[in-house]
Amino acid sequence: MLKVYHAPNTRSIRVLWLLEELGVPYDKETVEFNPAYLQSPKHLAIHPLGKVPAIDDEGLILNESGAIVQYILAKHAGSHLEPKLGTPAYGKYLQWLHFAEATVMPPIGQIVQHSFRKPKEERIPAVVDDAKATLAKLFKLLDHELEGRDYICGETFTAADIMLGYDLNLCKLIQVSFDEYPNLSAYFERLSARPAFKRATVK
Repeated sequence: MLKVYHAPNTRSIRVLWLLEELGVPYDKETVEFNPAYLQSPKHLAIHPLGKVPAIDDEGLILNESGAIVQYILAKHAGSHLEPKLGTPAYGKYLQWLHFAEATVMPPIGQIVQHSFRKPKEERIPAVVDDAKATLAKLFKLLDHELEGRDYICGETFTAADIMLGYDLNLCKLIQVSFDEYPNLSAYFERLSARPAFKRATVK
Protein backbone atom coordinates (compact mmCIF):
# COMPACT_ATOMS: atom_id res chain seq x y z
CA MET A 1 0.00 0.00 0.00
CA LEU A 2 1.11 3.56 -0.71
CA LYS A 3 2.75 5.11 2.35
CA VAL A 4 2.70 8.87 2.93
CA TYR A 5 5.18 10.48 5.30
CA HIS A 6 3.26 13.36 6.80
CA ALA A 7 3.69 16.21 9.26
CA PRO A 8 0.78 18.47 10.25
CA ASN A 9 0.40 21.75 8.35
CA THR A 10 3.10 20.87 5.80
CA ARG A 11 2.89 20.26 2.06
CA SER A 12 2.06 16.62 2.77
CA ILE A 13 -1.51 17.86 3.21
CA ARG A 14 -1.64 18.18 -0.58
CA VAL A 15 -0.90 14.48 -0.97
CA LEU A 16 -3.39 13.37 1.68
CA TRP A 17 -6.08 15.65 0.27
CA LEU A 18 -5.57 14.28 -3.24
CA LEU A 19 -5.75 10.69 -2.05
CA GLU A 20 -8.89 11.44 -0.06
CA GLU A 21 -10.54 13.06 -3.10
CA LEU A 22 -9.64 10.04 -5.22
CA GLY A 23 -10.67 7.51 -2.61
CA VAL A 24 -7.29 5.78 -2.87
CA PRO A 25 -6.26 3.81 0.24
CA TYR A 26 -2.98 4.75 1.86
CA ASP A 27 -0.94 4.33 4.99
CA LYS A 28 -0.09 7.58 6.78
CA GLU A 29 3.04 7.78 8.88
CA THR A 30 3.10 11.00 10.88
CA VAL A 31 6.66 12.08 11.56
CA GLU A 32 8.11 14.47 14.11
CA PHE A 33 8.55 17.90 12.56
CA ASN A 34 11.75 18.88 14.28
CA PRO A 35 15.40 18.95 13.16
CA ALA A 36 16.44 16.05 15.38
CA TYR A 37 14.04 13.67 13.65
CA LEU A 38 14.08 15.14 10.14
CA GLN A 39 17.88 14.96 10.01
CA SER A 40 18.03 11.47 11.47
CA PRO A 41 19.43 8.64 9.32
CA LYS A 42 16.00 6.99 9.37
CA HIS A 43 14.25 9.96 7.78
CA LEU A 44 17.12 10.97 5.52
CA ALA A 45 16.83 7.53 3.92
CA ILE A 46 13.33 8.58 2.82
CA HIS A 47 13.97 12.26 2.12
CA PRO A 48 17.67 13.16 1.68
CA LEU A 49 16.95 16.83 2.46
CA GLY A 50 15.16 16.00 5.70
CA LYS A 51 11.78 17.36 4.67
CA VAL A 52 8.21 16.24 4.05
CA PRO A 53 6.28 15.06 2.15
CA ALA A 54 7.61 11.78 0.89
CA ILE A 55 5.84 8.72 -0.40
CA ASP A 56 6.88 5.11 -0.71
CA ASP A 57 4.89 3.37 -3.41
CA GLU A 58 6.02 -0.24 -3.39
CA GLY A 59 9.66 0.83 -3.20
CA LEU A 60 9.41 3.96 -5.36
CA ILE A 61 10.24 6.93 -3.15
CA LEU A 62 9.25 10.42 -4.26
CA ASN A 63 9.68 13.71 -2.41
CA GLU A 64 8.33 16.77 -4.21
CA SER A 65 4.65 17.46 -3.47
CA GLY A 66 3.87 18.63 -7.01
CA ALA A 67 5.59 15.62 -8.54
CA ILE A 68 3.81 13.30 -6.13
CA VAL A 69 0.46 14.82 -7.10
CA GLN A 70 1.16 14.35 -10.81
CA TYR A 71 2.43 10.82 -10.27
CA ILE A 72 -0.67 9.76 -8.34
CA LEU A 73 -2.94 11.32 -10.95
CA ALA A 74 -1.06 9.49 -13.71
CA LYS A 75 -1.59 6.21 -11.88
CA HIS A 76 -5.30 7.00 -11.78
CA ALA A 77 -5.59 8.37 -15.29
CA GLY A 78 -8.93 9.75 -16.35
CA SER A 79 -9.87 10.92 -12.88
CA HIS A 80 -12.20 13.87 -12.39
CA LEU A 81 -9.36 15.92 -10.93
CA GLU A 82 -7.63 16.98 -14.13
CA PRO A 83 -8.72 17.92 -17.67
CA LYS A 84 -8.06 15.68 -20.64
CA LEU A 85 -4.35 15.43 -21.44
CA GLY A 86 -3.17 17.70 -24.26
CA THR A 87 -6.22 19.99 -24.33
CA PRO A 88 -6.08 23.77 -23.84
CA ALA A 89 -7.88 23.21 -20.52
CA TYR A 90 -5.07 20.88 -19.47
CA GLY A 91 -2.52 23.57 -20.28
CA LYS A 92 -4.26 26.12 -18.06
CA TYR A 93 -4.63 23.49 -15.36
CA LEU A 94 -0.87 22.80 -15.41
CA GLN A 95 -0.19 26.53 -15.18
CA TRP A 96 -2.17 26.85 -11.95
CA LEU A 97 -0.95 23.53 -10.59
CA HIS A 98 2.66 24.75 -10.73
CA PHE A 99 1.83 28.39 -9.91
CA ALA A 100 0.89 27.24 -6.41
CA GLU A 101 4.37 25.98 -5.57
CA ALA A 102 6.63 27.99 -7.88
CA THR A 103 5.06 31.42 -7.38
CA VAL A 104 2.87 31.50 -4.26
CA MET A 105 4.91 29.37 -1.87
CA PRO A 106 8.24 31.28 -1.96
CA PRO A 107 6.92 34.45 -0.28
CA ILE A 108 4.95 32.33 2.21
CA GLY A 109 8.15 30.47 3.01
CA GLN A 110 10.00 33.74 3.58
CA ILE A 111 7.34 34.85 6.05
CA VAL A 112 7.50 31.55 7.90
CA GLN A 113 11.29 31.66 8.10
CA HIS A 114 11.57 35.27 9.23
CA SER A 115 8.59 35.23 11.58
CA PHE A 116 8.79 31.80 13.22
CA ARG A 117 11.52 29.40 12.15
CA LYS A 118 14.76 31.37 12.29
CA PRO A 119 16.28 32.46 15.61
CA LYS A 120 15.05 35.93 16.52
CA GLU A 121 18.45 37.50 15.94
CA GLU A 122 18.47 36.20 12.35
CA ARG A 123 15.00 37.39 11.39
CA ILE A 124 14.78 40.29 8.93
CA PRO A 125 11.52 42.26 9.14
CA ALA A 126 12.06 43.79 5.69
CA VAL A 127 11.97 40.30 4.15
CA VAL A 128 8.57 39.73 5.73
CA ASP A 129 7.30 43.09 4.48
CA ASP A 130 8.48 42.38 0.94
CA ALA A 131 6.95 38.90 0.99
CA LYS A 132 3.61 40.24 2.19
CA ALA A 133 3.65 42.86 -0.58
CA THR A 134 4.31 40.10 -3.13
CA LEU A 135 1.47 38.00 -1.75
CA ALA A 136 -0.89 40.97 -1.96
CA LYS A 137 -0.19 41.14 -5.72
CA LEU A 138 -0.77 37.40 -6.06
CA PHE A 139 -3.99 37.57 -4.06
CA LYS A 140 -5.23 40.34 -6.33
CA LEU A 141 -4.41 38.26 -9.41
CA LEU A 142 -6.18 35.19 -8.00
CA ASP A 143 -9.18 37.23 -6.93
CA HIS A 144 -9.52 38.49 -10.50
CA GLU A 145 -9.12 35.00 -11.97
CA LEU A 146 -11.81 33.62 -9.65
CA GLU A 147 -14.41 36.23 -10.56
CA GLY A 148 -17.50 34.39 -11.79
CA ARG A 149 -16.04 30.92 -11.26
CA ASP A 150 -16.02 28.44 -8.40
CA TYR A 151 -12.56 26.99 -8.94
CA ILE A 152 -9.27 28.16 -10.39
CA CYS A 153 -9.81 26.28 -13.66
CA GLY A 154 -13.52 27.05 -13.97
CA GLU A 155 -16.53 25.25 -12.56
CA THR A 156 -14.78 21.94 -11.95
CA PHE A 157 -12.64 21.16 -8.91
CA THR A 158 -9.17 19.92 -9.94
CA ALA A 159 -5.85 19.02 -8.36
CA ALA A 160 -4.73 22.60 -9.07
CA ASP A 161 -7.21 23.65 -6.38
CA ILE A 162 -5.57 21.19 -3.99
CA MET A 163 -2.14 22.66 -4.64
CA LEU A 164 -3.40 26.22 -4.26
CA GLY A 165 -5.76 25.45 -1.40
CA TYR A 166 -2.85 24.28 0.72
CA ASP A 167 -1.14 27.65 0.18
CA LEU A 168 -4.22 29.54 1.32
CA ASN A 169 -4.65 27.30 4.33
CA LEU A 170 -1.06 27.99 5.34
CA CYS A 171 -1.70 31.72 4.97
CA LYS A 172 -4.55 31.35 7.43
CA LEU A 173 -2.32 29.49 9.86
CA ILE A 174 0.40 32.16 9.80
CA GLN A 175 -2.20 34.95 9.92
CA VAL A 176 -1.63 36.40 6.48
CA SER A 177 -5.10 37.60 5.61
CA PHE A 178 -6.76 37.60 2.21
CA ASP A 179 -10.16 38.58 3.60
CA GLU A 180 -10.22 41.80 1.58
CA TYR A 181 -10.35 39.75 -1.63
CA PRO A 182 -13.96 38.50 -1.77
CA ASN A 183 -13.61 36.00 -4.61
CA LEU A 184 -10.49 34.47 -3.10
CA SER A 185 -12.06 34.30 0.35
CA ALA A 186 -15.19 32.61 -0.98
CA TYR A 187 -12.99 30.20 -2.94
CA PHE A 188 -11.12 29.12 0.16
CA GLU A 189 -14.38 28.66 2.03
CA ARG A 190 -15.52 26.27 -0.70
CA LEU A 191 -12.25 24.37 -0.59
CA SER A 192 -12.05 24.10 3.18
CA ALA A 193 -15.65 22.86 3.36
CA ARG A 194 -14.82 19.78 1.30
CA PRO A 195 -14.89 16.56 3.35
CA ALA A 196 -11.60 15.40 1.82
CA PHE A 197 -9.90 18.63 2.92
CA LYS A 198 -11.18 18.17 6.44
CA ARG A 199 -9.92 14.60 6.59
CA ALA A 200 -6.52 15.60 5.19
CA THR A 201 -6.03 18.37 7.74
CA VAL A 202 -6.85 16.33 10.82
CA LYS A 203 -3.61 16.29 12.81
